[in-house]
Amino acid sequence: MGGNISRDPPSNSKKLRSGFRNNSTAATITTEEEKPSIIQQKPSKRVIYGRTYHANPDSTYMLPRDDKEIDRLHEEHFVTKELLGFNIMIEALKRMDFQSGGLDILDVCCGPATWLCETSLEYPNCHFSGIDMCSLWPQVIRPVNLSFTEANVLQGLPYPDKSFVLAFKTNEWPFVISEIKRVLKDGGCFQCVELDMRITTSDSVARSYTEAFESFCASFGLDASIGAKLDFLLTETGGGMKILQSEYREVPLGWGGPIGEAYIQLFQGTLDGLSPWLKQSLNITDHQNYDTLMGRTRHALIQSKSFMGLYAFLVQKQFD
Repeated sequence: MGGNISRDPPSNSKKLRSGFRNNSTAATITTEEEKPSIIQQKPSKRVIYGRTYHANPDSTYMLPRDDKEIDRLHEEHFVTKELLGFNIMIEALKRMDFQSGGLDILDVCCGPATWLCETSLEYPNCHFSGIDMCSLWPQVIRPVNLSFTEANVLQGLPYPDKSFVLAFKTNEWPFVISEIKRVLKDGGCFQCVELDMRITTSDSVARSYTEAFESFCASFGLDASIGAKLDFLLTETGGGMKILQSEYREVPLGWGGPIGEAYIQLFQGTLDGLSPWLKQSLNITDHQNYDTLMGRTRHALIQSKSFMGLYAFLVQKQFD
């Protein structure tokens, strides 16, 4: 594996230092010349049923931010890559010189930065940036051409106009797509990979669950079918960009070989992470009853050869 790795330097006692206590809302900042002071901060996370979640009231993101979720996201990246067959779509590689370098590449809502770590090592002459509201990315060791910003993209991308040539993933689509378009250079590309969370199934038990899940999403203002609508959002609603390449894959849930087996595990991990809200939506108070329902749904999905749709689009910002 190529590329250079950097390790963040240890704190120097002569420089500004900061310390945080676990589950505390206060931070102390000291220098050698100053006495300790207290800065009040809002809590950045909360623990529900033993899982750690973000505490940002402005976001509807409901999955955890703990090590278990990081492992799930790592696995999701590699399984999705296997299904699609790429990290970067071929039309982007044709139009931009990743090998020679000089490209600035942004991953929006980067999570634990699995894609970023892979691609930044593969293209060491380019600079990669990641942004997310939760700092799940590598904190100490990472490629030297990779940096991160902790920020809520719903408040805008903290970058100047026309800064980047490539970006990935986001949720609050119309506003964030307009922000992505703003920071893209003229002729720059935006790659987006997203699931259509609606499940195609012939089983009544599985269909009952999928209908309940779609209603659950709608109750939070979320659209389970967003993956299937990306082409319209990117080219029409606030996007106005040109599609260069599109890909579609059916994602088998628990059947069809290793990918299907991996995806049913990822799907179950998602349901586990959403359980505090799903149980409330389904009027289930006992976790064992919830596990029983999820187990019955899993069996029905596998037996009926259910699947979801995975969409990938590469669009280009037109030249002014």
